[in-house]
Amino acid sequence: FDRVLKTDVNKEFQMGAAPTTKDIAGLENDPTTNVARPNPAYGKHMQDAEMFTNAAYMALNIWDRFDVFCTLGATTGYLKGNSASFNLVGLFGTKTQSSNFNTAKLIPNAALNQAVVELYTDTTFAWSVGARAALWECGCATLGASFQYAQSKPKVEELNVLCNASEFTINKPKGYVGAEFPLDITAGTEAATGTKDASIDYHEWQASLALSYRLNMFTPYIGVKWSRVSFDADTIRIAQPKLAEAILDVTTLNPTIAGKGTVVASGSDNDLADTMQIVSLQLNK
Repeated sequence: FDRVLKTDVNKEFQMGAAPTTKDIAGLENDPTTNVARPNPAYGKHMQDAEMFTNAAYMALNIWDRFDVFCTLGATTGYLKGNSASFNLVGLFGTKTQSSNFNTAKLIPNAALNQAVVELYTDTTFAWSVGARAALWECGCATLGASFQYAQSKPKVEELNVLCNASEFTINKPKGYVGAEFPLDITAGTEAATGTKDASIDYHEWQASLALSYRLNMFTPYIGVKWSRVSFDADTIRIAQPKLAEAILDVTTLNPTIAGKGTVVASGSDNDLADTMQIVSLQLNK
C-alpha cells in the first residue's frame, strides 16, 4: 500500500522550557526539568507510508462458496514525514561550558519542525490470514465479502534526518524505549547501553463487499473496501550520532545557527550556545 498516516500521540510533550526573548547571548537558565509543552506531532501526518509485500497464497475452499486463506512472504517498508511528526528536538543556547556539559544533565528545549525525516526498513517475514465468501447468488450475479489481517515486524535499516541545524544518517539505528529526558549522555555514541534495535510493528485489517455479474468471459464488479493500518515502534527515542570525546573541539558536525561571525572560545560560558546539542527524535505510533 501507499498512503498518508496520522500520528497517534498525546496533545502534550515533555521537554525543556522554550527559549524566550530574555535569552540573548545564551540561556539565562539551562533546562534541567521537563515541562509540558504542546506536542508538535499531535494531528500531524506521515506524508508517505509504503509497504511492499511478495507472498505465496494458500487457500482452503469449502462448498465452493467459502475460502479460508493465508499468505506467507516478505515485506519491506518506507516512511517519510515532516520532522514534527517524529518529535525531532535538540538543545539550543546552553550557557554550560563544554568541560561541564557531560555532567550537567540538560534536556532539549527546541523543536526542529522545519525538516524532513525518512526511514527504510529491511526485508522481513510477513504473513496474513483471511476469509472470502459468496453471500448471495442469483443467476449470474454474486454478492461476495472478504476479510484479511496482515502482520509484519521489519527493523529500520536506515534513518535519514534532513535538517539544516542537525543533519545525520544512521544505519541500523538503536534507541531507548520508555526513556524520558534527559537521555544518558552516552546516547548516540558507540558506548551507549540499554538500547534496542528500532523496529516497526505493522498491522493491517481489510474488509470488502462486492457485487459481480458474469458476462461470458468477463466478470465486471462494483464494491467497497475498508482498510486500517497501524505502525507501532514503541515510541523508541533515537539520539543523533556523536563522538564520546571531542575531536577538534566538536562531537558532532552540527553547524552554528546564529551566524553572527563570533565563535566563543572553548572553556567560556556559551561556548556551545550557537550549535544544536543532544538532538534526538522518536518514532511515533
